[in-house]
Amino acid sequence: MKNKLFIVYFTLVLALLSSCAALGRFGAGRDSFDLGMALFNQGRFAAAIPYLEDATHENPNYAPAYLYLGRSYISQSNWRAAIQPLRTAFRLSPTEAQEEIVNLIIDAGFAAALNDFHLGDRIGPPSRSKEIL
Repeated sequence: MKNKLFIVYFTLVLALLSSCAALGRFGAGRDSFDLGMALFNQGRFAAAIPYLEDATHENPNYAPAYLYLGRSYISQSNWRAAIQPLRTAFRLSPTEAQEEIVNLIIDAGFAAALNDFHLGDRIGPPSRSKEIL
C-alpha cells in the first residue's frame, strides 16, 4: 500500500513540475526579440523598443534586432535615436540587406536634420518682415 501511494505521489509531483517548466517556456521565457517583433507587428512601436534593446544586449551580433530597433525609433519620429542601431545593423548585415538599411539611415539623418532646424514644421512660405518706410 505504501509503495502504491508513493508512486501516485511521485507521479503527481513529477506532473506538476513538468507543467510548470512548460509554462515558463511559453510565457516569461520567450525571447526578447520575438516579443519585440510581436509588438512591432502590432504597431506598438514604443512598447517594442525595450524588448528590442534587450535583444541587442542578449545577442550583440544579431542584425535584425538592431534593424527593428531602428525602425521602431523611426516609427516614433525619434530620428536621432534610430541612426546608431541602423548603423550597427548595416555593419552586421549581409550585403543583400545593406541597401534597405542605408535608405533607412539616410531617411533618419535627413529627418533628424529637418527636425533640428524645424523645417518640417513649416506648412506655408516663410513670413516676411514688415518693410520700414
